Amino acid sequence: MEWDKKPLDFAEIDMKDEPAQDGAGLRSLAIPERKEPPAVERIPFVKALSRERQFVQQARALEERRGEPAPFVPFMSYWPTYEQMSEAQRSWYFYWRSEVRGGQYLFTDLSYVFVYLYELIHGIGWQAPYQGYALWIGIWEAYGTRYPKLNAYLADWVCDFVLVHHLDVPLMDILSRSDTSRTHELFDLELSGLLRGNPASLTFGQVMTLSDYDVQRSKFYQDGGSALMEEYVPKVLAIVDSYMQKTTGKTLVDTFYKGPGKTIERYLFRSAIYDASLYGRTFALRLDQVRKCAPLRYYITQLVRSTENKLRELRQFKGRLRGVSLKSETETLIQRYLEREYQAAKPVLPAISIDAEKLALLQRDSEEVRSMLTVEAWEDEPDSQDQEVSAPDMAVGKEGWTHDAPFQEMLHEALPNSDVHVERLPEDPFFEWKTTGLDEDWTQFAEQLGQAHLEVLYALKLHASAHELELIAETYGTMPELLLDEINGIAMETIGDLVIDGERISEEYENYFESLTR
Repeated sequence: MEWDKKPLDFAEIDMKDEPAQDGAGLRSLAIPERKEPPAVERIPFVKALSRERQFVQQARALEERRGEPAPFVPFMSYWPTYEQMSEAQRSWYFYWRSEVRGGQYLFTDLSYVFVYLYELIHGIGWQAPYQGYALWIGIWEAYGTRYPKLNAYLADWVCDFVLVHHLDVPLMDILSRSDTSRTHELFDLELSGLLRGNPASLTFGQVMTLSDYDVQRSKFYQDGGSALMEEYVPKVLAIVDSYMQKTTGKTLVDTFYKGPGKTIERYLFRSAIYDASLYGRTFALRLDQVRKCAPLRYYITQLVRSTENKLRELRQFKGRLRGVSLKSETETLIQRYLEREYQAAKPVLPAISIDAEKLALLQRDSEEVRSMLTVEAWEDEPDSQDQEVSAPDMAVGKEGWTHDAPFQEMLHEALPNSDVHVERLPEDPFFEWKTTGLDEDWTQFAEQLGQAHLEVLYALKLHASAHELELIAETYGTMPELLLDEINGIAMETIGDLVIDGERISEEYENYFESLTR
């Protein structure tokens, strides 16, 4: 290529001053007067320190500042501090903080709340620790519902505040405010303390963290037994613990928990802007890991299941939980306690007082109805001299009432405010099933059957017809199908199989009913 052989041409530039236009040069330009910038509020200047220590010094300098009414300005920051705020945001913050200190919790953004909490951690805004604790709880109650994210932080930080200031405040009361507290090491600390010192104060939810039985999936719990379980499970645990202390000298937890426990270093005010020079970085705790103790969990599971079985029995709820294994004296203790408490809690029905004169009048009226129905039957069939059709017997027996429906209605008219239950006459057949020689499941099955069920089973044992079953069902005011379903339902809950197939006893179980008599 020949491009490198061409001569280079240079331009000539004259650097002489050009004549000024209109006779004025650069030096003749006027310099505007310098003005001071408008005053801007500045936060106190501190030396180059860590973010946490810098925040503490600024907070102490601004501790007494009171804010004048200012408009709300949104504020969102991952690590909120005074420096992250604009002038308008700081105006709102100090006004809002003044209102909070006076007990008025205005709407605000979560980042403002966090700045206030960082102040409380470092002793800003309170003089005595219990005063500071009250401020923590006030903020929690005011903003915890609106900002659920706040609950997990506060459960940790308030507990840390109680620990470092050695306040006489139950940590369980704090932890119970947060749904995430059950994974907390402090929950284990409080749980073991309550088990040893005051098991009667445990709640149902706290007891269930020590059980392997998911009671909420129980049919009894779902079908109206939840209130009873939640009331009596903690009480049963406390009764058994007291019994153990009297008989063995050991509490429930000391009987089963043999571990040495462990010492942990809990990090204080985790995820907060916190100057560790104030209280230290960690706090030493010694824990008993009771929730990981398999023998203790197994025993409490058995207590819960036994309590449910006893409550099922008292409520006449069909079916029992299988596989409950406790010492007989413990079972007896639970049964006697629940029987006494449950009976005492049952509502007392109003006393029944029968007006003898009105009762006699009702008897005379029933006799007149009987006569009228008998005459009408004779008139309908004049040729049937040997047939008499009368109303069902409504007479009053020596031992009780028949359960004729019309007479029951009249009786309820006489006693409108009473819960009257009409029983069968004692001379009616009584059915009994002797379960000697049968295993525990079959014994439970027999115990849960009523007279209606036993009469149906006795009839099936004798290969009764469908018509005979209908007559039995009518006697009890129900239908054969319902009685058969009830029997099979109880069987499934106890022996784990159906005993009636169609309208007959299953062939494999016929021998079990040989001792069913009347």
